Amino acid sequence: MSTLGFLGIGRMGQAMAPRLIEAGFKLVIWNRSVEATRELQQAGALVASHPSEIWEHADIAITMLRDSAAMMSVLEGPKGLLSGVCDQKLICDMATHSPADSVRIGKLVEDSGARYVDAPVGGTVEPARTGNLVVFTGGRPEDIKRLRSVLEPLSRQIFDMGRQGNGATMKIIMNLVLTVYWEAVAEGLSVAKGSGLDPALVLDVLEQTPAALPVLPGKRDLLLDISDDVGFDINGVRKDMQAVMRTLAELGISAPAAASTHDAVSDAASFMDYGTKDVAKLASYRQKLITEPDGTGNG
Repeated sequence: MSTLGFLGIGRMGQAMAPRLIEAGFKLVIWNRSVEATRELQQAGALVASHPSEIWEHADIAITMLRDSAAMMSVLEGPKGLLSGVCDQKLICDMATHSPADSVRIGKLVEDSGARYVDAPVGGTVEPARTGNLVVFTGGRPEDIKRLRSVLEPLSRQIFDMGRQGNGATMKIIMNLVLTVYWEAVAEGLSVAKGSGLDPALVLDVLEQTPAALPVLPGKRDLLLDISDDVGFDINGVRKDMQAVMRTLAELGISAPAAASTHDAVSDAASFMDYGTKDVAKLASYRQKLITEPDGTGNG
C-alpha cells in the first residue's frame, strides 16, 4: 500500500485515520495542534512539521479541516500544501464547505497544478470509526477512480455526484434535511414534556413509525439527556447551516424551514454551553428554555 497524507486530526480525523492504517496505508499526518497527533504517531504515522512536507512522502492527501478558512490557511502560505511543486498531487477534501467555497478551493488547487476532489461525508464519529461513512464525491472521473481504494476503508457507500462542487452540494442538502429533523424531534419532545408524556415512551413510539430516521435510535440517550457524548456539536451544525443559508441565497431559493432552523440552531449555540454539545441536545435546550429562558438558571 502507498503512503497517504492526512491533514486535520480533529474528532473526525482521529476516527478516520486509524481505519486507513488498519487498511495497510502508511500515513504522514499534520495538525495545527501537535498534541492531537500523538496517538496516531504511536500507531506508526509520521508527523509532518508543516503541510508542504506531506508531499515529500505522499501523492494523495486527505484534508478534514474545520471550515473553508482553515482549508485556505493550509493551502496557502510559504509552507502550505500549494507552496511548492505539486503537479499531479491529489487533494481529497472531506470537510464540509458551501458549494461555492468548494469550487473556489478547487480552482486554487488546480491552478497550482494539483488535482482536487470534494468528498464530504454523511456520518459522524462512530460511523467514521467503523468505516460506515457515506461519501459524496465531486471531481474528474479519473481522480475519483484514483481515490476509490482510499475511500473504501472509510465508507459503506461512495456516490459519484459529478463535477467539482457537487459533493459539497449533496452535503448541504443532507445537512439541511437532518438539521430540520433534529429540531423537529427536539420540539416534539418539548410538546411531550409539556403535555406530561414520558419522553422515553414517545421515542419508543416514534421509532416504530415513519418519523424515525435510521439515526434516531443511536441518539436516544442524548435525546433523553442520559449521555453527554458528542458526535457532532451544535457549533458545527451552526457553521453548516450558515453554509446552507448562503447556498440558498446564491440560488435564489426561499426555504422557510431552513431559515427558522438556522435561527433556532444559532440561538442554541449561544445558550449556556450548548454550542459544544451534540446536535441531539437541541432537545434538552428546548426544554431548558421553559425553565431557564435567559440562560442563567434564573427563569
